[in-house]
Amino acid sequence: MLTIGKPLEDMSLSDFGRIRVAPFLIRLLICLLLAAGSIALSLSSRGIVAVVGMILLGLVYAHAVELQHQALHNTAFPSKRWNRFVGYFLGLPMLVSFSDYQYSHLRHHRLLGTKDDREFFNYGYDHLTSLKPLLRHLLMVSHYRDVVGFIGRAVLGRTKPSIGKRETAVHIRSEYQGMALFIALMAGLTLYLQTDLFLRVWLLPLLVAIPAHALIELPEHWGRDHGTLDVATNTRTIRASWLGYWYTNGNNYHVEHHWLPAVPNNRFPELHRTIAHEIESDTYPAFYRRFLQELYRNTVTRGGSEEKLA
Repeated sequence: MLTIGKPLEDMSLSDFGRIRVAPFLIRLLICLLLAAGSIALSLSSRGIVAVVGMILLGLVYAHAVELQHQALHNTAFPSKRWNRFVGYFLGLPMLVSFSDYQYSHLRHHRLLGTKDDREFFNYGYDHLTSLKPLLRHLLMVSHYRDVVGFIGRAVLGRTKPSIGKRETAVHIRSEYQGMALFIALMAGLTLYLQTDLFLRVWLLPLLVAIPAHALIELPEHWGRDHGTLDVATNTRTIRASWLGYWYTNGNNYHVEHHWLPAVPNNRFPELHRTIAHEIESDTYPAFYRRFLQELYRNTVTRGGSEEKLA
């Protein structure tokens, strides 16, 4: 049972939960324009301008998954079909299946604070005690190892195991098959046209997008009490600038999101004001400073223990 926040009046809750398409469409348009501009830069030359373009494109790909996250909660559009259609393409550059992410993530919401809670991206926060597991975390090695397997099984016509609903399993399989087709087309065009398009507009930007996404999500649950149902202590809210709020699509308000996940992301700031006095919040600089200090302490302590054992 959630223990924060007084119950909102029925009228207020209804207003908070109302889906207004315009705010999401504006963010989607900005995302598309930034992607187009970044692609233009990355293809413009072979110098520093192209490098900047690829870095920006990777950051846009990570931002697109934050938009996808809203769609999988069905709060971007009133229609589930539109949420899936747009959400699929938002996740495609990072090979994030909309239906697979949705199935796992909504389960994460239901089981938060229990021993069965698992996140879709296969994070292992408890193992982030030294530089090696941190590097694996930033590169999302476990997640993308699984994705390669899911794509391979989908190409062979197999559905993902452990998905209870047949329709969902078929959706997941078709989306991974779409990813296989996307990769094949990109590789085929690259070879046929003798171009580095594949590298410039996808593979190299992806190497930026992956750690960017991991860093976006790190503050949400790292270092929190995962054995409680109270979202105020299980999750973390970050007080961010307008840039941080826009880039994470409001997911910096993560306590608020887990408290009322049916509320569209553009209403999180208002929701935050209703419970700000009841929860602890942080800033991104303060969080990452504390995280790095903890990582350093764990590394030094572990090193000292190994020397004693030697």
